[in-house]
Amino acid sequence: MKYRHLIALLFPLAVALPASAEWPEGAKAPFVAECIEGAQAAHSAATAKAFCECAADEVSSEFSTAELEEMGSQQEIDPETRQRLIDASKRCESILQD
Repeated sequence: MKYRHLIALLFPLAVALPASAEWPEGAKAPFVAECIEGAQAAHSAATAKAFCECAADEVSSEFSTAELEEMGSQQEIDPETRQRLIDASKRCESILQD
């Protein structure tokens, strides 16, 4: 997956992040579902699901609760935060090599 595809995939997800880094019940599923929707254009449903679940785990471990709350309230994510989102998801990139 190319860098610009990661941005396109993850930017809308940043707005949908939960207000807690601990994924409260029912919050992780919408994040993963939105990610899968974006990833299925280039990958199988199973591969997209595996990647998105991994990315959700990595994002929740990368950001603090305060950062997630701030991202959830912003219309636009700053470049540094966007890069951190990309870097977190890149740790799952090997899943996309199907």
